[in-house]
Amino acid sequence: MADVTIDDFYTDFDDSLNDSNEEKDTPDDSVQDEENFLFVVAVDFGTTYSGYAFSSREQFSRDPLDIQSNQQLVPGGSNLLSLKTSTSLLIKTDGSFVAFGFHAEDKFYAESAENQSENLMLFRRFKMKLHNKKVINDQMMLEDVTGKKYPAKEIFTLSIKALTVHFKKNFTQKMGIKLSKKDLRWVLTVPAIWGDAAKKFMRQCAIGAGIPTKMLKIALEPEAASIYCQFLPIEKNPEGFGMTKEGTRYMVVDIGGGTVDITVHEKVENRRLREIHKATGGACGGTAVDKEFEKHLTDILGEKVMEKLRKEKPEYYLDIFRDFEVVKRSLASERTYPIRMSIPAVTLNELCEKNVGKTLEEVFERSVGSKVERDKININVETMKSFFDPSIHEIIEHMQKVVDNPKTKGISIILLVGGSAESIYIQTEIKKSFNSVRFVMPPEAGLSVVKGAVIFGHDPSLIKSRILRFTYGMSICPEFDPEIHPEAKKITVGGVDRCRDCFDVIISAGTEVEIGHRTCRVCTPTSPFQLLAAVKIFCTSEKEVKYTDDEGCFLLGELPVPLPMNLLMGLFGQNEQPFIVCCIFGDTELQVIAIDVFSSTPISCTLEMREEEDEGDNENQE
Repeated sequence: MADVTIDDFYTDFDDSLNDSNEEKDTPDDSVQDEENFLFVVAVDFGTTYSGYAFSSREQFSRDPLDIQSNQQLVPGGSNLLSLKTSTSLLIKTDGSFVAFGFHAEDKFYAESAENQSENLMLFRRFKMKLHNKKVINDQMMLEDVTGKKYPAKEIFTLSIKALTVHFKKNFTQKMGIKLSKKDLRWVLTVPAIWGDAAKKFMRQCAIGAGIPTKMLKIALEPEAASIYCQFLPIEKNPEGFGMTKEGTRYMVVDIGGGTVDITVHEKVENRRLREIHKATGGACGGTAVDKEFEKHLTDILGEKVMEKLRKEKPEYYLDIFRDFEVVKRSLASERTYPIRMSIPAVTLNELCEKNVGKTLEEVFERSVGSKVERDKININVETMKSFFDPSIHEIIEHMQKVVDNPKTKGISIILLVGGSAESIYIQTEIKKSFNSVRFVMPPEAGLSVVKGAVIFGHDPSLIKSRILRFTYGMSICPEFDPEIHPEAKKITVGGVDRCRDCFDVIISAGTEVEIGHRTCRVCTPTSPFQLLAAVKIFCTSEKEVKYTDDEGCFLLGELPVPLPMNLLMGLFGQNEQPFIVCCIFGDTELQVIAIDVFSSTPISCTLEMREEEDEGDNENQE
């Protein structure tokens, strides 16, 4: 089966979503058996680049590495090579789809050059808006490259749909086979350091894009890369990958465009993996380097010029960062000569003269580390390295904390994966700090996540256990005890003094759980005749917590549990209707269910993520 070609990506993305032959959305219950799929399709929805890969069940059983993925894509004739396409979405101001990927950027450039982009909105690198978000709701807005706003959920949904529709259309054209929804198991990758709200948001967007929830699995990016490397033949690496030996402990460092995800795995029986350190990391991926470069330009040109460039000449603004993406990959530790890249000198000169009263050359005269020569900027190599250094230092700091943890003793290998891990400078600087550990980087490190996600889709049991990042609990109101409860939390319910906001720990952060681990609580309504119980689930990164309003504790969501029998029991003078709440851990997503005590049957209800956002909600949780 042939890989997807560059021409396919360019010609199909803009009209795929409007194809009248595209399978219409059908209810999720139309999928009777989610295990009876024929293909697994993994979508790697990245900050900078996105793509997909797939394989059939027959291919997986014969050779797990027989996976189809995108060939190299060359955006707009530039020198930038990528094994995926740009995470860029172009829509009209009324929300109708125009294009996705490199084609979206090129089309926007062309329309901007003709001054015809007023009714267009280009969104790019928007995935990072979900990083460290405790609350994500339908009112969340994203800004396009010129500052125009549109609902985030629509942007994510359209982007996922562009990728899924493109796969189905391309597959049908190549193979002459039209696949139904029950034939495809989809896997969507997310950073391991994301919280439950962000994962659920991505699931909702995927469902909105036409993927049945029963046919969708969420994969954690560093886990997927780790799984992929379990199947790589040793002969592809002269030193041997080494992760295939039982008992081997290794660190996975996934350096993506936006985030860096770090975890530690131990190889156990049957190629399965046991997580021995909770996922950690931060917003120190490749785009962090771009931000340092942009800050450098802003220091030279001034905020006003940069703002005018971004809003009035967005095509030139984006061109600068496309070119920077190329030159930053060429940096090596031993390099001593300057980095040279093109800039829109005429446009920048006009903006400088108009807004600061100086020519471009005059503005650059006072700059340190860069100088301009006609339509080129020469960046001193030490200045170029300084763009990388904050990100590299943060990555090393996260890695060192993991290595220093007694629970990770015995790490013998560090596995570098992700698109930004292909940077020679980043590799070299990280290796300097951990010279006693062997480093391994698989071929096509930028595809290790999406290919590993395909394998995970075929066999999710490859992950034996995970370490919980958060402590989960419920808000309860026990009888008030003046010896242990503060007076300020005393309330009276039904003539009984109770303590509000008590955190009843369900399970603590740092606990190792196998897939499907259940922890249950018996709950009782606080009053008779109560027809609905709102069970509040709280989270904190701390292991010990007393109250739900303690610092760092936040409301994850509510489980509205209907209690139809409670009214009858109250009328007949019986006690309140008890019910059981079970939290199911160990998978990539948290599940919360309610069970009727008397019938032992599930109660129909769904955990509703919190909609309101409190001040300080989005501070770093690490």
